[in-house]
Amino acid sequence: MQAGRLGILSVLAAALLALAAACGGGGGGGEQQGGGGGGGEAEVRPAMVTDVGGLGDQSFNDSAYRGLKRAGEEFGVKVEVLESNAPTDYVNNLSQLAESGYSPVFAIGFLMTDAVTEVSQQFPDTQFAIVDSVVEQPNVASLVFREQEGSYLAGVVAGLMTQEETPYTNPDDKVVGFLGGQESDLIRKFQAGYEAGVEAACPDCEVLVQYAGTTPEAFNDPARGKEIALQQIDEGADIIYHASGATGAGLFEAAREQKIFAIGVDSDQAKLFPDAPILTSVVKRVDNAVFQTIEAARGGEFPGGEVQEFGLEDGGLSLAPFYRFDRFVPQKVKDEVDRSREGIISGEIKVPEKPQ
Repeated sequence: MQAGRLGILSVLAAALLALAAACGGGGGGGEQQGGGGGGGEAEVRPAMVTDVGGLGDQSFNDSAYRGLKRAGEEFGVKVEVLESNAPTDYVNNLSQLAESGYSPVFAIGFLMTDAVTEVSQQFPDTQFAIVDSVVEQPNVASLVFREQEGSYLAGVVAGLMTQEETPYTNPDDKVVGFLGGQESDLIRKFQAGYEAGVEAACPDCEVLVQYAGTTPEAFNDPARGKEIALQQIDEGADIIYHASGATGAGLFEAAREQKIFAIGVDSDQAKLFPDAPILTSVVKRVDNAVFQTIEAARGGEFPGGEVQEFGLEDGGLSLAPFYRFDRFVPQKVKDEVDRSREGIISGEIKVPEKPQ
């Protein structure tokens, strides 16, 4: 690939790396540690460890940080962040915060599962929370999302819009794509919901599915993302949804060059990449999950040993607006998205967590 293209990909990758998780200092102690309790206000000194995307990724880590900062401002407490340059930093960063008296300490991303399991046992009086994974320890709150619900809505949009005649879609093909990062149970939830939504909206549509790899590096390979996207476009896909971290930067470049629609993930990515034809995004409110967990800890009700789920009903997930592409989206598509959202919340629509 030419140097110029690699430069573009690297810039885009910096803003997407948070999905690798989808991608210090201080002192003093805190009261009301451990797995919970009740009554009164407990002292909190919240902190977080980012995944390798770090702050400024405009996605997963930044979303978590917004929740952390909000808690600091509303509760008048000091907060801290340690950024991870590599997976080998996880244990040290978590331990450093615990030793410095911060609690609760948030691990941003499922790649920190083993690190949280290890460190939480070494510091049983510190409250920990992990996003996108479950750690069964009495002092760890597991914050997980029903990604399949938001992905179902993305699938409904893709299944309906691929049947529309627009500058970006060809109704003759009825082919859409899914680009995953690392093959894992988490990303398969995105795939499962998306496929189910497409099936509901367009039973005779084909969904092309491909993952970038089997290791964490698959979340940070925009060149591979572009290669997969171009391959799916060659096979007729005119809308591609990704859950691939920085790898999705390659999808955005391919979508721009080939003039097809992309669907973003985690953040409202149309705002971050205004030159890319991003139809909508599945927004994951990690900030809300972090803030609510800190709020619970402050109230003496830290959910240690519990799994906290966030979905459409409680604002944990949402579908971003269509913005400049709104004129291409018929009202019937918007109405169907609304009906699907209501059906999922009511329980009428059961969205699978695993691909069928």
